[in-house]
Amino acid sequence: MLFKKNNKKRLNDLDPKAERRRKLQMERRKEDLVELGRVFFFSSVSGVLGFLFLANAWSPISMDEIYVKGSKTLTAKSIVNASGISFPQPLMAISPKKLEGKLLQELPIKALSIRRRLFPPSLEVELLDKRPIAFANRIGPKGQEKGMLDEHGHWMPLRVAYQAEQPKKTLYVEGWMDSHQRWISIILKHRNNLGSPLKRIIISPNGELSIETKEFEMVSLGSNTSQLYKQIKVLAHLSKSLPKSFRNQVGTKIDMRDPSKPELQISRL
Repeated sequence: MLFKKNNKKRLNDLDPKAERRRKLQMERRKEDLVELGRVFFFSSVSGVLGFLFLANAWSPISMDEIYVKGSKTLTAKSIVNASGISFPQPLMAISPKKLEGKLLQELPIKALSIRRRLFPPSLEVELLDKRPIAFANRIGPKGQEKGMLDEHGHWMPLRVAYQAEQPKKTLYVEGWMDSHQRWISIILKHRNNLGSPLKRIIISPNGELSIETKEFEMVSLGSNTSQLYKQIKVLAHLSKSLPKSFRNQVGTKIDMRDPSKPELQISRL
């Protein structure tokens, strides 16, 4: 009898531990089921998204799915014509990097960004226009070439420039040179600070700069471009201080190669 009582007491002592193990096992099974459910759910979602990605990524897009931002003149039609790509075209078949390079060559654009959108399938083109402000000519590999310049003095072929907003005033740059682009840019940016409207910038074959304004037929600036800012200030001062009899006269010229000693030349007819 004593043996049975001791045995029963021993079983009672073990039962709480066994119960805890059983509960832990049940909790683990529940956690495993929850984890399995999560894996199944995310696998299903990933599968659906993967299917939608493939379906949308290779969906052909037309010109109507090309959205252009940041330009007043360039449209989706401009992008398509300049791209050299036949549309409709599968979205993933379009390389944004290659397309950017092509558009920078063919359109009056300073900078652009192209993004492919999957939902819905489309192409987003965000750009910054170049605006031509002056007509120009230069000597190229094939001889005399005509083009236009933006405010920074960058050359644009006419086929490119004519797609942009056209300048309201006529301004010419004769003999454009890549080596003089920076100095042309300075004059163009300060064209409203010369004392009278700028009409022409002339670069001679030997690289010397001259300009023509409404008041002075010719202003010789020379080739020492380090003096350019000072020359602009002196010219503005002369435009204000000289008597009208010396301004707006045919044949009025100023030698400004030494801005500290400008020489006024007037041809009398």
